[in-house]
Amino acid sequence: MINKKILLCIVSAAAALFCCQPNRPGLTSDIRHTDSTLAREDAIRFGNLEVNAPAAVVYATFNQFCKSHFGAASDTLYYHQAQKNAKAHAPSWMYVSERSAVISLESDLPSYSYIEYGPELPYTMKTPVQERPFYLHTHYLKNLLPASNYHYRFVFVDNDGKETIANAGTFVTRASHPGTLYISSETGAPPYVLDQENATYLLTEDIVADGAAFDIRAGGITLDLGGNTVIHANKALENLRYRDLGNSGAGIRRYGSAPLSGLKIFNGTIRQGAAPNNTDYLAGENMLKPDPERMKKLSANLNRGFSNIEIEGFENVEIAGVTGEYHLPQSYSMRFDSCAGAYSIHHNIFLDKGTQLFDRHGAGGARSLAFQPLKHLKNTENQFTVHHNLIKRTRQNAINVANTVYNNEIYVDSWVVNSFAIQPAAQGGRVYNNKIFLTGYYACGILWAEKDLLVKDNFIHMEGVRTMISKPLKGRRLIETWGEQDILAGMRITNYGKGGTYRANLRYESNIIIGNARHGSEMRGTEFFSDYSNHGIVFSNNTIHVSADDTLSKASCVNTQGAYNDRSKHLPILYTDNTLISNHCNIRFGDDYGQGSNHHFLRCELVRSGNNPAYHTFIFDGGNAVFGHVLLDCEFKNGAGEQDVYWYRTGSASNYSIQQTLRVHAQPGTRISIADRNGNLVVRDTLLPDGKLAVPLTRLIVRPEAWAEGRKEEAVNNQHGFQAALPTPYSITAGANAKTRRRSTALKTKAELNLKF
Repeated sequence: MINKKILLCIVSAAAALFCCQPNRPGLTSDIRHTDSTLAREDAIRFGNLEVNAPAAVVYATFNQFCKSHFGAASDTLYYHQAQKNAKAHAPSWMYVSERSAVISLESDLPSYSYIEYGPELPYTMKTPVQERPFYLHTHYLKNLLPASNYHYRFVFVDNDGKETIANAGTFVTRASHPGTLYISSETGAPPYVLDQENATYLLTEDIVADGAAFDIRAGGITLDLGGNTVIHANKALENLRYRDLGNSGAGIRRYGSAPLSGLKIFNGTIRQGAAPNNTDYLAGENMLKPDPERMKKLSANLNRGFSNIEIEGFENVEIAGVTGEYHLPQSYSMRFDSCAGAYSIHHNIFLDKGTQLFDRHGAGGARSLAFQPLKHLKNTENQFTVHHNLIKRTRQNAINVANTVYNNEIYVDSWVVNSFAIQPAAQGGRVYNNKIFLTGYYACGILWAEKDLLVKDNFIHMEGVRTMISKPLKGRRLIETWGEQDILAGMRITNYGKGGTYRANLRYESNIIIGNARHGSEMRGTEFFSDYSNHGIVFSNNTIHVSADDTLSKASCVNTQGAYNDRSKHLPILYTDNTLISNHCNIRFGDDYGQGSNHHFLRCELVRSGNNPAYHTFIFDGGNAVFGHVLLDCEFKNGAGEQDVYWYRTGSASNYSIQQTLRVHAQPGTRISIADRNGNLVVRDTLLPDGKLAVPLTRLIVRPEAWAEGRKEEAVNNQHGFQAALPTPYSITAGANAKTRRRSTALKTKAELNLKF
């Protein structure tokens, strides 16, 4: 839980993280639209983008939206997160080549950055300034001489134009080596076949390839891009076949069933060109109702052959310091098929400038980074590690099916249903210290796993926009028009259809989720499905702060979804020691997508913020009754209330209970029985070997007015009315040594009884 006084101190301390220095000309213009009118215009302009918008316009509009709505000025919880994960400024990774180098650094708060460098002081060169503030900073230092000493330092510029000079250092470029295999226009035209085992290849200039650029055919290879740019898939291919080198558009590719081991790729940019091959499906076709036969014929090539890097059948791979840029429909930046062994993908930059998709399912879609493991690894732990990558934008998915995912910075601009930032491995996943930013049509931050998942210390910021056109209902982006649209969710667990899919031991700890919904969009801090097959799901010590900027939007800290089956059999989902802050709804019990029962909140704080007239602490939704919800030892603050409930769309059997822990102290061996006001026994013949007993007792049960014992369930028409059952006062009887004591409690204050004889 965040103490308000501590939070104010954090804000002050965080403001001092950036040393105040004189502003440098040209670096602080257009830093941020702090004016609310301009920010609103940025949001409308961004929401109005359509699939035929030019790539440059899409990214420029998205970039301005990010500058106006993300960043430390938007919520003080940024500073809490920075303090919690404070780190010294030090190069987190560096790769030095003969005539170039790439250096990465992570900052505590988002900022612009560049590197000044040169062979001596004062510095004579500098890298370009990043286009907007980031936490992760990767820069390419070019035009260097081999075997030479260089000085460098980072320069950071925060949202207010204040500068920090950090990490002055030196490095020595590599000397030319006779064993290095140099690649340039003098060695021929691409695609270049890399077939010498355990060799190092060095690219010495920018190249443009009509189709594929590099074909990997041996193990133990290191490919150093030399800080250069590779443009691939620059012309249409008459007979596109992703396994055929002459008709493939991948930047760096390896296809083959025989496994290879050992591949390293460093230091450069790989960018898709203008090849239109996988856009044929758009011509004269209905994207919302595609022709199945035509789709079947095209499916083999729609999402293959155009990735920046597409590797099949490799194990033990490292890729770092690489920038991947892509825009074509159904394409990835990095795709790894039939992969095994250890993968380390780190300190890369990904930029998706596209909008169009035909198929979002399975291995389709458009993704920044995805693994398709060998079959025996798909449902077990893998050795794939993804860390310190900056994903500047993805239109769909970012990171898929890695076991260890940490310290990545991800921006999702969703153009299709179910755009995910992180989808962990099926088992044993660890997802921590990531910073995730969500916007667009339907984006989710961190997904679930089959079992044994730990999600910890992540920071998620959501900014909702309206992409839909209401009358008639249609979208500006690729859509499936069912249910509610324009939705963002921080964390999600789903069991599809009738449920029953096994999920176990999923833990979410010490995460921060913030966000703002606007223009009729919807926001969910968490949406966890309860089911009879979901075991050990715990959401603990997290902070969620979500708001609706208008009365048309929805923003709930927790949305208790559930599988469409017998809700009386749903196993508990536990939310312990969380802070839930909202100006619209702290807990929403169900919605169109799923209605779950038996969600339990222990020692949580429910806090109202602002003065939104549409606010309610609890909202019941989804059209079906949900019940068995418990709030134990929770605190209601700043206008949140334990009886502030709105029955939006639900059945008369819906309910929740307010519980409080009764703590009893007595001699060891004392027998305790507790009965409610109607004489119903709650605890009986309980021994106290240590002289202590803690019992959760129900103080209040809240139901719709239409509910009555034994009455058939019906729809709730009175959305504001409720009835409150009071099982208190409780009678407590203690017996020991032939003596008996009786007490009663209404549980109105701290419930603690001393019954020692």
